[in-house]
Amino acid sequence: MLLENFSIRRVTLHEVYRRADDGSIQEPLRGTRQLDLEGDARRAFQSRIIGAFRSDAKCMEMEVLEPFGGSAAEKGLALLETDNAAFVRNSFEFAELLAQAQTSRSYPGGIVACFDGLVGHPARRYFAVMKAELQEAFLREDDLQATFVDNLFLSPKAKLYKIAIFVETDEGAQRLDERFTPYVFDSNLSARNRDGAATYFHSSFLGLGMPENAAFLVRRFFESSKDFIASAGLPPEERVDLFNSLYSYLKVERTPTIQVGEFAERFLAGDVEQQYRDFMRDRGVTTRAMPRDLSEVEGQLRMRRVRFPRKIQLSGPPEAVADLVTIEDIEGENGRQWTRIIVRGRVEGQE
Repeated sequence: MLLENFSIRRVTLHEVYRRADDGSIQEPLRGTRQLDLEGDARRAFQSRIIGAFRSDAKCMEMEVLEPFGGSAAEKGLALLETDNAAFVRNSFEFAELLAQAQTSRSYPGGIVACFDGLVGHPARRYFAVMKAELQEAFLREDDLQATFVDNLFLSPKAKLYKIAIFVETDEGAQRLDERFTPYVFDSNLSARNRDGAATYFHSSFLGLGMPENAAFLVRRFFESSKDFIASAGLPPEERVDLFNSLYSYLKVERTPTIQVGEFAERFLAGDVEQQYRDFMRDRGVTTRAMPRDLSEVEGQLRMRRVRFPRKIQLSGPPEAVADLVTIEDIEGENGRQWTRIIVRGRVEGQE
């Protein structure tokens, strides 16, 4: 996301702390006035925000999960309407919310910056919340000595901060999820890693969720189906066949949609079919038809891999494995389970 025509109107800082040893919340430190940003300081602050949102891999558009009262979006809307004194005073509510959302001592404290302004063409209002962790560093002195400090934040190299910007895209909408489009920057966040440790920031704290686009839904279907096949206690030959069927269903077929029920009916039978449906439901996989967007699983679909002890593995394109390879369990020496692999073809090379 590019923050075009981005300007900052007001900024207030507060501070939250790591939870106490007994797990209790330590009262955040309240800021009492606006941050004085002039000249180079204002340009540096704005450049950190703009620079963060240039990284598409670490920025995501999200959606407001609480479209009515009591949410962070509602508190932010109220901030946009306040005068400067009330902005300073009321923005402290975000520090209190963050302290509550950080439910473990594993979450560090840091500076909570609340700011608002204008962005885009035409210019639209926004409000934003940033958590910036404090850093250690040395400050150079004139006599080439150095002073150790442990309260730096927003240095250009360390990305120890998380930012959420709520852009008011429809100022006449009554529902907050229609009025605001939120964007989040987080170095721990990506389209493929939507369940990382930093979800407390956008989810518990700000009440935001990932838009469940088609690519995400397909990836959830693929990974949950693999987990079921691996854990269902099926005979090895049947397990191999199902893995081949899953890869073929996604990669080879050209139907416009993917669906749990269709896969179950075509490739499973009896009790196993119902077990699969129950497993997918418990995993939260939608039963609706999903558009066939493979963008988040393409890398996994290129090669089919079967692993054995001592780092031995068989790999190849899924369609070739399905057509040319047979894998079955056999009884080996002393009653141990071995694996027989038949490849319908000759060895073409070795490394």
